[in-house]
Amino acid sequence: MNYTIFETFVGAGGSHLGFKNNGFKSIFVNDIDKDCIETLLYNNPEIKDTAIVSIEDFMNLNTKQLLKEMNINKGDIDVMFGGIVCKGFSLAGEKSPNDKRNFYYRQQLNLVNDLRPKISIIENVPGIINAEIISDDTPNNIKERIDKLWKEIENYKGFKANARKVNKITKELEKKGLDLRKRKEELVSYLKSNGYLISVSDDIEKIYNKIGYKLYKKVLNSAWYGAYTKRERIIIVAIRNDIPFEFEYPNPIYNDEKEYKTVGEALKLIKKDKNDKDNIPMNHNEKTKKRFKYIKEGENLAEKIDKLPKDLKISKFYSRGSTMRLDSKKSSPTLVPGHSNFPIHPFEDRSITVREAATITGFPLNYKFFGSHSKRCEEVGNAVPPPLSSAIAKECKKLLDKYYKSKLK
Repeated sequence: MNYTIFETFVGAGGSHLGFKNNGFKSIFVNDIDKDCIETLLYNNPEIKDTAIVSIEDFMNLNTKQLLKEMNINKGDIDVMFGGIVCKGFSLAGEKSPNDKRNFYYRQQLNLVNDLRPKISIIENVPGIINAEIISDDTPNNIKERIDKLWKEIENYKGFKANARKVNKITKELEKKGLDLRKRKEELVSYLKSNGYLISVSDDIEKIYNKIGYKLYKKVLNSAWYGAYTKRERIIIVAIRNDIPFEFEYPNPIYNDEKEYKTVGEALKLIKKDKNDKDNIPMNHNEKTKKRFKYIKEGENLAEKIDKLPKDLKISKFYSRGSTMRLDSKKSSPTLVPGHSNFPIHPFEDRSITVREAATITGFPLNYKFFGSHSKRCEEVGNAVPPPLSSAIAKECKKLLDKYYKSKLK
């Protein structure tokens, strides 16, 4: 039996692949990013025959119209999967409690309530567990204060980044940063003391319980299931109350970090193909390549700054990503979206290619990505690793097998 899956924020298809490979039939896919949809459809052409493909704004989806177009009844969908945009929850960067992206999960739960799938899954960064957002009853003037301050912080970070590039970080600039940080801490403290912040995790649980679903929450590591990267994601699973079976999270295939599949193993799978656009290395400038030479496997450039020749020295302010050389003998850390943030190849003095990053994530070797180089990197970096989604799909299938079998009795 082909179970059905309805996907929002489908991206390049990392989650889709896991369910497809376990026999699920897609009936709806949505993503506002046209490049992602092009990537998804090129690699999974059968979707055009089985599903409604939507690039409409997620917030404007009309469930009554969708049920009519899919020619199904409320409650018929087997699995609804939403890899909800996580910029507001991500631990990378400043998180505004009033970031509009923080509230997408409520729209996802509105869709769940309207469509009543048997299983609803929300995938996100682990940071959602401790994330807090503005409550509905927060006065507008307070929301405006938040928006204004976070905008100031964002502008400051951009200005400081430019100043860093030309080595013009002044004491006044540093002082302004400290002042903004203090103002932020004071505002957050005010919000907490006045009850204007609510827990995202608690809110999700409360809403699911209200609309008739029992909830399961767990952080899973993609390396447990055969990906070459140890990316962690929280997988929130909700089972409709009329289904008398418990959801069980997939047991790890690899229990110890020493057992994880390695970057070196992933790279050996890739065959040289001059026609593979996704495997063309970045053209770094000479100074960048010289800096890379000082970094050994598993090391970060920030650790080596003091040992660099004067003409190669730059600020110690480095984020993860392209400042780190991958260790071929270990699994990769999370691959952060954006070409400037992909790590350095274990042996070559360059960032890893889109193909190398995709293979490490667990995509098939012939999976083709569309868009600019930066966009294709984002597609890989934002994807649910297919080995992880496959493990989740297997458990969904087990539960649905039990459910449909019980209905025949």
